[in-house]
Amino acid sequence: MADLLKHLPDKTTRIYLLAGIVFLLTAWFSTGYNHFDEHFQVIEFAALKLGLIKAADLPWEYGCRMRPALQPLVVCALYKIASPSAIANPFFVAFLVRLFSALLTFYSIHLVIRLYSPWLASRQLRYALLLLSFFLWFVPYNGARFASETLAGRIFLTGMALFFLQKDQRAKDYLFNGIILGFAFVVRYQCGFMVAGYLAWLLLVRRSGLRNAGAFCAGLLVALATGILVDRWFYGEWVLTSWNYFSQNLLQGKASTFGTGPWWYYIEQTLINAFPPLSLVYIAAVFLYFYYYPKDVITWVLVPFLAAHFLIPHKEIRFLFPVIGFLPVMIVRVLDAIGRRNGYSWLEGRAFRISRRVFWSLNSLILILLIFRPADDGIALYRTLWNRYDKPARLCFSGDNPYHRAKVDIHFYK
Repeated sequence: MADLLKHLPDKTTRIYLLAGIVFLLTAWFSTGYNHFDEHFQVIEFAALKLGLIKAADLPWEYGCRMRPALQPLVVCALYKIASPSAIANPFFVAFLVRLFSALLTFYSIHLVIRLYSPWLASRQLRYALLLLSFFLWFVPYNGARFASETLAGRIFLTGMALFFLQKDQRAKDYLFNGIILGFAFVVRYQCGFMVAGYLAWLLLVRRSGLRNAGAFCAGLLVALATGILVDRWFYGEWVLTSWNYFSQNLLQGKASTFGTGPWWYYIEQTLINAFPPLSLVYIAAVFLYFYYYPKDVITWVLVPFLAAHFLIPHKEIRFLFPVIGFLPVMIVRVLDAIGRRNGYSWLEGRAFRISRRVFWSLNSLILILLIFRPADDGIALYRTLWNRYDKPARLCFSGDNPYHRAKVDIHFYK
């Protein structure tokens, strides 16, 4: 943190410190998971390698060898750090996992602010980028999720920002850039659409040349090979999880068995679930950004990613979580584009000041609620049982088994 704050103005330093506190508190209180996959495809998978459960206890995806093992590897490492020679407290390990994700999110935000602030002509818009990047109501909550959608999006942003912050990019920078963006794909295969759009931008807009593009692709291959080696460690055999994932979900249609939606599903669900009227700002910012900045790298990255998700039948709003890190930049640069065309005096106008106050009042209320709200209320029961019994005990219950979730049992917290 000290290195991050070293060259920042005093006001900015205070915002960074407040953001650090918000992210830390969210990581602590946001226990559980936002979606089943965040736990069952990551933490329970890690529990298998830690010897805490059996393969038969895992969901069907394990038998299909379709989930990458990089995230379970991180969980295993944090588990060993928490307790090198004994059974670790699973709730503390889960906190470390959320903290890991929150720190990565915080770092990616810092890089994005460094990258895009100099591009903004208005000091007020630079300040807005700072606040939106850290304090949009869903950012700390999403940042604390050790889910593939969050992690892949933040890895991608980190790699992209580090690359463009270099004054003179050479072949080695393209190689390193490819490695980082390749890991975004390894964590979540749908980010391949983002990587493809990025590579197309390098070739067609930036005109980086075949040599640099080749270095970038070599970096991608390094990341893919690393992912295959990690999967070999986890599954105990050579597997290509990316192909298995594609085969199971698309060729065999497994994903569609969990429900399908029309192409406008994401617009409709964002409008409803992202708290209107705030959600109108997010939706408008995305499409206006594509209009104002058709040759920008963000446009080339997100258009194929969004188009693919609009076309794939199975849809869930969490699939768009990789877009979250780009959103503050898109909002502020749209305002900047309007200001460059029509002047910035309207930023001080009465209508905009009222809109700004309404936006931040609603945003702050939701943000505070999410900081202290657990993602899953059931974790409190598991923690109580863990703390009360230091030996195996028989649990009697009426109604549903509290450890039975998503058609399988949670074992990690037993």
